[in-house]
Amino acid sequence: MTASLPEELIDSVYRVVLEPAAWDDVMALLARSFPSSAQGFYYLHREPRRVQPVVLAGIEQRWLQSFDALYFAPDNPWIRLTQRLHLPGVVRTNERLDRVLRERGALYRSAYYNDWMRPQGFRSTLGNTLVAEGDLVANITLFRPPGMKTFGDAEVRAFEALSRHMTRALQMAIRLEQPENVAAASAAFEALAQPLAVLDRRRRVRYANPAMEALLRRRGGLALRAGELVASAAASQPALAAYLDRTTLRAGGAAGADAAALAVRDGDGAVFTLHAVPLGSASAPAGMSMSACLLTVTEAAQARPISAAELRAAFGCTRTEARLAELLAAGRDLRDAAREMGVTYGTARGYLKGVFGKTGVHAQAQLVAWMLRGERSPGQRH
Repeated sequence: MTASLPEELIDSVYRVVLEPAAWDDVMALLARSFPSSAQGFYYLHREPRRVQPVVLAGIEQRWLQSFDALYFAPDNPWIRLTQRLHLPGVVRTNERLDRVLRERGALYRSAYYNDWMRPQGFRSTLGNTLVAEGDLVANITLFRPPGMKTFGDAEVRAFEALSRHMTRALQMAIRLEQPENVAAASAAFEALAQPLAVLDRRRRVRYANPAMEALLRRRGGLALRAGELVASAAASQPALAAYLDRTTLRAGGAAGADAAALAVRDGDGAVFTLHAVPLGSASAPAGMSMSACLLTVTEAAQARPISAAELRAAFGCTRTEARLAELLAAGRDLRDAAREMGVTYGTARGYLKGVFGKTGVHAQAQLVAWMLRGERSPGQRH
């Protein structure tokens, strides 16, 4: 590929700042832009010697059991040169490793290669370090099989450019996850027209931008009670409390949190779509996350929401896809919707991707907001 990068890929990289689950999309787009059989985002803890996976695509779970011993073995040239090569901006390929060592094929003589990479069908690698803090290293690595060409110069240049975006996004996510940095980060939200707030695990508002303050003053679906965020209409409070509690619990470190949305109404029947994402979770290693969430609000026009039948008739969604979308618009998260439909979480994710492809939206929160606004014209899609 050339040094230019798809806009969709760059957008997905910056979505991880607020949506840790967006790393799944980043990996899928990486595989498309840099054809490879496996992609991984993981933390290396040099002391103790272990890997902390965040997102692994194309690598079976059983291979992680032997990774630590083989990767940190003395004959692995990557770990021998970790202080020189595991630095932000230093793109790593097998060929670059040979040039640093001034010898050819050192990697192919290591146990890491022969007992871990080769049995999985991996030969060529392309990687970079996004963040290095003491003994903690955040890495992205792509793997190619022997039948594919090694990563070329144009791909290396493009990956260098992309890595700068990924490093910036990860640094922003980590700053947002630190309690002492929330006030500093809030300056970036002051000018946003969309209501936005940072909540702690007790649903107390730690920060609200001016748009959110205005929404709370007029009790637009939400209100403050002794510092706690509550629904302005009592009927919506149980669903709101459960939704926020689920999100802040996921902030404690569970990977792959759903980017779910919730609809609440005010006393006049106006619909407000809430989108909460955990500040922490998969985007930060243990010890760097905090139990909190970031909440955004979109006010929906007072219109009849799109029904499952309309999704099937106008957009060609299957019955199961339309039912899933209807449950999400009713305030279920993806796991709850899967349970209600009697399918696995993975199957539900497949249905959701089908809905995305047919409706033209790209995220679960966008889908819910779009359905609640009742925009039925294809020209109004996100």
